[in-house]
Amino acid sequence: MRPLLSFCMIVKNEAENLPRCLRSVRNHVDELVVVDTGSEDETVTIAQSFGAKIAHFTWCDDFAAARNFAASQVTGTWILTLDADEELIVESPNWREALQASDDILAYEIDRLDVGQPITALHLPRIQRNLSDLQYVGRYHEQLTYQQHSLKTTQLQPLSSLKILHYGYEAASLAAKNLHRDIPLLERIREQEPLSLLLLLTLANNYLRTDQLEKAQVLWAEALERLSPHLLSGELPSETVRLPALLFTLGLDLLSSQEDYESAMLICRQGLAWFPTYPPLHHLTGMVLREVGLPLGATAYFKQCLQMGETGHYWRQESFDRAFLDVFPAYELGLTYLNLARLPEATEAFELALRFDPSYEPAQEGLEQVNQRGGAGKRSSTDRSNDVPN
Repeated sequence: MRPLLSFCMIVKNEAENLPRCLRSVRNHVDELVVVDTGSEDETVTIAQSFGAKIAHFTWCDDFAAARNFAASQVTGTWILTLDADEELIVESPNWREALQASDDILAYEIDRLDVGQPITALHLPRIQRNLSDLQYVGRYHEQLTYQQHSLKTTQLQPLSSLKILHYGYEAASLAAKNLHRDIPLLERIREQEPLSLLLLLTLANNYLRTDQLEKAQVLWAEALERLSPHLLSGELPSETVRLPALLFTLGLDLLSSQEDYESAMLICRQGLAWFPTYPPLHHLTGMVLREVGLPLGATAYFKQCLQMGETGHYWRQESFDRAFLDVFPAYELGLTYLNLARLPEATEAFELALRFDPSYEPAQEGLEQVNQRGGAGKRSSTDRSNDVPN
């Protein structure tokens, strides 16, 4: 009989991570397939020790091509995909029943949590039907498509009984990967073809992590030039993967490095029209409004971030620093009230930030400034009607 669930992955020099990954999946799948793209360590031997079928793919600077080749090597009805630096966490022993009961779903999304990083979960389609029409596209940050189109929400379904732990953001391994794999690969792609908005952001982030700010700013300028017609017309770009994060990055650079408040405000206004529940854009809007002399307007956006953190109703299609839901807006709210000489409100906001993170030094310094100006004072019951959310 055809296996229900196959596991496949692409690897290169993953001897350190591979055992943890394969241990986490081997008892939950019917077939293990590992595609090696040129390892020089014990990766292949380790995969064989877990009973994996080994295939080889000649690396060609194309993650989508490698993923599609790996999928072609499995025989199961469904395919589970992980990277070597990931670990599968199974929270329900009967989770595979969902696959057998599914008729219209093409792929299941699984929450990926970054170990040791204070960022929100990322929802990724990691279990897909074994269909020829399901193909990856994109040489880097490849995306799963169906009949050459992005998957529709009706074709996706979350699978809450599984989680993925991602260990790839550990500082030492991330720096080495950025310098020796990601940056050279993206630079080679850029020499051959224009980078997508997603890859412009990715390469710029890699430059930042390796202290190459000027190179990052060149890419931000290119991204802003390409986005400007859409920002002015209101037409959503066709490239939306990680677009909210790119808008936030561009707006923050315009605000902090260039002091171009008009352009930063344009990004905020249109960004929130496209992605109204993305907390970093609300946070950025508050900062811009405060800089242009509208502090009371700014407080509404910081409070909105806190409200989204309380309710859990925020953008989940990509991850971001969880501090945009609590520590950061509470601190900025305190700073705004401090600038308005509204010391009681400033005190409460700084104290709220410290409840979220007792070691957050800017909030500690904010409280010291309040005390230097005469303390928190008391508020009337009318003042308390606009309390910072707790």
